[in-house]
Amino acid sequence: MSAPHITPPTADGSTTGSGGRPTSRSGSAPSRRRIVGVDVARGLALVGMFGAHLMVASGPEFTLTDPTTWLDIVNGRSSLLFALLAGVSLALMTGGARNATPEELRTIRLRLVGRGAAIFVIGLFVELLGSGIAVILTLYGVLYILAAFTVHLRTKTLVIAGAASGLLGPPLLALLSTLSPDLGGPGVSLVLFGTYPITVWATLLCAGLVIGRLDLTRVKTAAVMVVCGALIAIGGYSLGGLLSGSQPGTDTSSSASSSISTIPGDEVDVSGLTCQKSDGVVACYDPGMASLFGGDGATGDEQSYFERVVAQNPPAQMLQAVIGASPHSGGVLEVLASGGFAVAVLGLCLLVTRYARWVVLPLAAYGAVPLTGYVVQAILILAGAGTWLSNPVLVWVALSLLMMAGALIWTRTAGKGPLERLTAWAADAMALTGGRAARERLRV
Repeated sequence: MSAPHITPPTADGSTTGSGGRPTSRSGSAPSRRRIVGVDVARGLALVGMFGAHLMVASGPEFTLTDPTTWLDIVNGRSSLLFALLAGVSLALMTGGARNATPEELRTIRLRLVGRGAAIFVIGLFVELLGSGIAVILTLYGVLYILAAFTVHLRTKTLVIAGAASGLLGPPLLALLSTLSPDLGGPGVSLVLFGTYPITVWATLLCAGLVIGRLDLTRVKTAAVMVVCGALIAIGGYSLGGLLSGSQPGTDTSSSASSSISTIPGDEVDVSGLTCQKSDGVVACYDPGMASLFGGDGATGDEQSYFERVVAQNPPAQMLQAVIGASPHSGGVLEVLASGGFAVAVLGLCLLVTRYARWVVLPLAAYGAVPLTGYVVQAILILAGAGTWLSNPVLVWVALSLLMMAGALIWTRTAGKGPLERLTAWAADAMALTGGRAARERLRV
């Protein structure tokens, strides 16, 4: 069944449309209502990522029956909610792409490439700040460029592509990592083996594109998203916990690296460990775990390539890539469970804004300026915000409220955020649009 036509919104990437068709094909743009629930969900994602960056939860992983672990919900899930909403926003911004003429489709693609390039550059700037956070924007820019070649696809094609990426991507990446013991470089770190592997994000992007083609103004749509998303999340996390508990010794490098901490050298007993020094940094590990830290526990003359591959146990690594459900594990079950969680959150936000919109207006305003909000977070963390109070949770709550208040004032007085204006300008500059009517009809 074909998805309903969705009229795209203004050039601001954070703005969403209502799903109605234009009433006029004249030069003036038709009026459109915002889907505030999408902005609210994006605001929640920003708040959650800020909490993750401030490390408000450093204890055990989230357990529904243990309230002391509930703050861990911000880890991993916030970024995946952000990824899903990227797809939703793209679908709403490019609703005319599926029915566009070749010339109009070319304009849409150029605008997305321009916007993606601008987001990528902003991400590089945030990385240059040296705030210490895992910057999401560089891959986000890559995904916008990738979306330029997917927004026109049929819904069925997007479902198949997203399912293939989510189910096959993680084990294939695990196999690739074991077949290439010495792999490395900025390119593979950015899109394959970093904190945000593209297999996970491409899956959520496709899911968001599909969801964005639905009528998000209907109560039934939101209710189905809440129920189905919650069931998928509960099932995925439960299955992941069950299978991971029955598979000892299959931790991936992601989970191993998450346990690394820094402590004074005189408090460490390094007897029996292998140590490496590079640029003043010393890393010590058990020789049996050498492959997790870029080594093989022996010189190249002592082990052949085949022996090094076998030592990493490819079947076990691929299995862990399937059953991994912990935050940032990149496992199939994490994609399924956290993706379901993101869908449920979006559905809940759509319902809340339908009946109590005024309660969440500050969150909606925050979500309407996502790029600006994200960069402000990085600057605050660089300024040492986590140490301003004795409890990082208090810092998180206080600064989040201040940023929401600031976003509400800004959007009510100035409209788009400054970085949102920059990306809109980059989209205009890349497209070099000539037909005003086509541009207003298919503006992205």
